[in-house]
Amino acid sequence: MSPKGTSNPGKWKIGESVLRVLIGGRSFLDSKDGFIGTFRNVHGAENYLGAYGFNLHDPIEKAELQGSLQEAIRFIRSYFLKPGNPEGLALEIPKKIIETKTIPELLLFASSESQTELRLWACAILRVIHTLSHVDRDIRTHYFTDIQTQILDRFYRQLHRDEHGELYLGRTLDDPYRVDLVRFEVKPKKARDSILMKLLHKPESVAEELFDRVGVRFVTKNRTDAVRVIQYLEHANVVVSANIKPSRSRNTLILVDEFEAILKGALPQLKSGALSEAELRQKLEACAYPESNAGENPFSSEHYRAIQFTCRQLIKIKNPLSDHIRDLKSVARGKNLDPDLAAAIEKVDQKYIQRVARFFYPFEIQVMDEKSHIENEKGRSAHGEYKKAQQRAAMSRVMGALAQNEA
Repeated sequence: MSPKGTSNPGKWKIGESVLRVLIGGRSFLDSKDGFIGTFRNVHGAENYLGAYGFNLHDPIEKAELQGSLQEAIRFIRSYFLKPGNPEGLALEIPKKIIETKTIPELLLFASSESQTELRLWACAILRVIHTLSHVDRDIRTHYFTDIQTQILDRFYRQLHRDEHGELYLGRTLDDPYRVDLVRFEVKPKKARDSILMKLLHKPESVAEELFDRVGVRFVTKNRTDAVRVIQYLEHANVVVSANIKPSRSRNTLILVDEFEAILKGALPQLKSGALSEAELRQKLEACAYPESNAGENPFSSEHYRAIQFTCRQLIKIKNPLSDHIRDLKSVARGKNLDPDLAAAIEKVDQKYIQRVARFFYPFEIQVMDEKSHIENEKGRSAHGEYKKAQQRAAMSRVMGALAQNEA
């Protein structure tokens, strides 16, 4: 205990990671101080990695970390530096960083209070390694093909073509909820670099927060049918409203209050025959567009028009190992095996092997009319511009002061 009247100044060294990250909600990737002054030696850096979750005494985990280090360097060179990216930074990664053999060494550079350039480069590479660590350790990634199949099957069962080859959403040609479609698209599987880029520009840079690995897009003839597509999906239990993630819903296609008011006023007239369905459609099509909410996503064009939302589906993946072990134990009981081998097989307890893995997985739905689709694809909100803006943001975030100094 300190003598009365004295104090320990060290205990008041409350850094940015406490005040701005743990308390203030800022991502550690956006920390200005990073690891500066954190580690005195390799032992301290190794302890930190142990707390993070890595066992450096495990040769497999150690090799995986080394692989992530090399991949992070490649990624930065390809997307954030010239000549890999013509719009990238005209910088060279220092030789000492390139020659770094282990992550603890890199953490020591990131902690340096005197070697500013090496510290900034080490921090940039560690930001990418951190994100890679979450991408590679999302257990659901191994089931992606099965996940995609289970989600998309619900949609495919509702899609048909008429005798003229025209696409429609409905169980039969005379389904009262039928909606004619211009096109239906499935989002292709994201490339690894694309996943990494998307995560690096987001404050929550972890794989669990990527909501659109699986996605579908409906394009209808008009805006009224865009709303009816969503009505059909709920009516047919393709989506369940209870499993929607509200914070991910975006609507720049239809002003909901006005649309709802028109419907309420028109339905009695429609029932009485005073208003035809064609006249109702005309009224609904005249509904105003909502004000742009592109500010919620700084990379979305203010001209992008669509309804999009994220739903979650309970995925069930059967573990084939469970049946294999059951069969092995059954066969072993009927054979005259070596006693030690028979005992080892019998010791395998199936209760520790999950027969079916169950988890919710997100998928994104976009719905738009044909006019909006053409504008979204070819106009001012072209996807290429979106991706460039995303890449510039990721570069600024990862490279930090290096990008500011180069500018």
